[in-house]
Order: sequence, then C-alpha cells, then structure tokens
Amino acid sequence: MPVYNAGEYLREAIESVLNQTFTDFEFLIYNDGSTDSSKQIIRSYNDPRIRFFDDDDNLGYTVRLNHGITAATGKYIARMDSDDVSLPERFDRQYRFMEDNPDIIVCGGRFEFLNTAGNKPFNWVSFFDPDDIKINLLFDCAICHPSVIMRKDVLKEGQFMYREDYEPSEDYELWSRLSKTHKMANLDTAVLLYRVNETQVSALRNERQRANKFLIIKQQLKALGIQATDADLRIHDALFFGLGILTADYLPKLNAWTSLLLKQNKIHGIYHPAKLEAYLKMLLQKNAQSHRAQLKGAGLKFKMLYLLKKVLKWNSIR
Repeated sequence: MPVYNAGEYLREAIESVLNQTFTDFEFLIYNDGSTDSSKQIIRSYNDPRIRFFDDDDNLGYTVRLNHGITAATGKYIARMDSDDVSLPERFDRQYRFMEDNPDIIVCGGRFEFLNTAGNKPFNWVSFFDPDDIKINLLFDCAICHPSVIMRKDVLKEGQFMYREDYEPSEDYELWSRLSKTHKMANLDTAVLLYRVNETQVSALRNERQRANKFLIIKQQLKALGIQATDADLRIHDALFFGLGILTADYLPKLNAWTSLLLKQNKIHGIYHPAKLEAYLKMLLQKNAQSHRAQLKGAGLKFKMLYLLKKVLKWNSIR
C-alpha cells in the first residue's frame, strides 16, 4: 500500500486490512514522501504483520508498487490504496478463489463507492469470466486496481512490472499485457469500498488517463491487424460508452467498425469469437437505443438538419 499525504483516511484503510478474517499475511506499507501525519499514523501501529518502508522523497506510487512486487515474500500480492476500505472477508474470498483456480493470475472484484452522493462515477467492473474480461479490456480497464490479488511468481518470473510512463493508467496497461498470455477474473461480490478523491477527478489527470487509455487500446487493435486512426479511436470509445451521437452516419460507422473487429479477430483468433460477437451486438443495441431516444427528444430544427446531413452523406466523425 503506497501512502502519500493520506492522513485523513489512512487509519480506516490500515485497520480494514489488519481486521481481515484471513490473518496470515504481511502488510507492506510505503510512505512516499508524505508531508502530513501519514508517517506518524503508520508508526502508531505495532502489528508484527506490518513492514514499513519509509522514504522522504516522493517518487510516485508506481515506483513503490514495483518495489513491493520484489520485496513481498508471500505467494500472492494484494493491492490496496491508502484511502479505500477492504471489506472484512476480502482476502479470504480471494485467497480461496485463487487456490481453487490455479489458471487465474489476477483476481479483482466488485466495489462500491464510498463518497459519491448523487451522481456516481462509472463503475467499470461488470465482467467476471476471463474471456469476457479480455474482451472488455479492448475497450476499457475491466478490473479495479486496489481490489486485486495477484500471483507473485508469475509477475516476477515473467517480469510483469508496472510501467511508470503509463501512470495513472499503469494498471490498465499491465492488465492488457497480462491478458495476452494469462487469464484474469473478477469476483461477483463486493470486496472493496472505493473512495473518489480530488486528485483522481482532476482535469489534468483525466486528460493524461484518456491519452494513455487510447494508446493501450491502439496497441491491442494493432494485434488485430488494425492501424487505428484518431477517428477510429473516437468511434471505438463512443461504441463502448453508448453515446448514441446524433449524426446520421454514426450508427453506420459503428456497424462498419464492429464488422472490422469481428473480421480481424477471425483472422488472428485473439478473442473468443462467439463472446466477442455477443459483446459487440450488445454495444450496438445500447447505442441504437440511445440514438433513438435522443433523436426523439430533439427539436424540429435539429431533426431537419439531421435529415439534410443524411442526404448529403455528411462525414461527422473524422
């Protein structure tokens, strides 16, 4: 668990780990140059399971995560953020799942938001089967990073480390890399309470995360033999989020794009064919419903412009 100026929520996070029903673990905590009370809070615990790594320099959490992979002595590595809460049976559930499923390398789980009264952010954990997760990774990060447990030997032997240059999308990059050769799963039960903080929703962070996300998607599309343009990536993203953009050429472009994905997957065999087809069909249906609803609610002037652009075969997404 990397820690940087997390004093406000740190005790709750630490105690949620120490109070797990599964008790046989070591707890690696990294102080990444905190200037608040974080160090004092960590030192106030004398639980022998805690291994405290203190540093006055703020090197970034990805550096600490990679050190943790090499320093950990257990069979599995569980991730934790310093402002989240692990539910009491998290470790027990995930440990038993990993023991029962030796082919699974990473196991995440459902999570619930802690502090999002009103409009809740997008919850990106909705698939649990390894094939479905691999397909979902073609569009978005399908696994909640602080909810995971991972096999340490596979990470170390395969040199699967986090890439600092992909922060704050280092987890998505690692999952997409692992998915090429290994299986990942999510538990269909909540294991974590996830806190959204001001840093996570900053404009700068979101911009960097979106740029990294498109780069990761572009690499996966390249494996399918697709050299995606910026316009392709915008179509791909709109397809996933079901935006239903109100232009006459939107749905035809989605159909053409999904047909290309299916065609290239038939050639390269990266994704489960039937599951990919079902997934893309679901996304197309979601977009068609959104498109119809928006068009129905549009004003007369907009509808006339919509029809005119349809006649002119207006290229709206380029």
